[in-house]
Amino acid sequence: MGQLSVLGQLLTVALVITGSACGGGTTGPGPHTPPPLTAAAQSKPYRGGYRLPVEGRWRVYRTHYDANNDQSTAVDLVVDAPLPPRATHPRNKDFPSYGQTIVADAPGVIVTVVDGVPDNPPTIQNGYDAHGNYVVIDHRNGEYSLFAHFVPGSITVRVGQWVGMGQRLGACGNSGRSTMPHLHWQVMDHPQAHRARGVPIRLLRYQNNGRPSQARLDRGRRVQAISVE
Repeated sequence: MGQLSVLGQLLTVALVITGSACGGGTTGPGPHTPPPLTAAAQSKPYRGGYRLPVEGRWRVYRTHYDANNDQSTAVDLVVDAPLPPRATHPRNKDFPSYGQTIVADAPGVIVTVVDGVPDNPPTIQNGYDAHGNYVVIDHRNGEYSLFAHFVPGSITVRVGQWVGMGQRLGACGNSGRSTMPHLHWQVMDHPQAHRARGVPIRLLRYQNNGRPSQARLDRGRRVQAISVE
């Protein structure tokens, strides 16, 4: 690919800067991924619910329900395993969430990909770039999902690509306004976060502290996606 072609692709990526927050247990088989949709199905608005965009058991580390912007329904997820003590001066790879697979919460078209933002050292956040490396999916229903803080170079999708529910997007990292590896996940009503408002996430059934649920994700809950048939 020529330099002009690469530059043209980079210019199509919208750089959106908004606020963010701060990945589980990894036991058990991952959720079933439905087969790819047909071309006709891809052209239709998505009317279903959203699965958890992680595999294995994670924990709701933080919620943003007190926000009145794009993050009003956002959550931060970490793997449900002990965090390394700060006194040991941990590296990113010492955190259970680091490098864990992040997947699409629902089918749609990739409308934003930002990559190349370096990971932060733990406890030090990037004050200039809120989301770090991130992906936005257009679900063709007026709703857009944003996934933030990927490991640089790990994102596997491109702008304009159709993705199915459960398809890999990249690896959980610590880029952007983040002090430790985690996933920031939100659903909003505009592809550009600074122009959006949060949308309540219509969750598909998931394991909430070991019980099937579709309740709102609350801080401290241990959660895991349930197979989608």
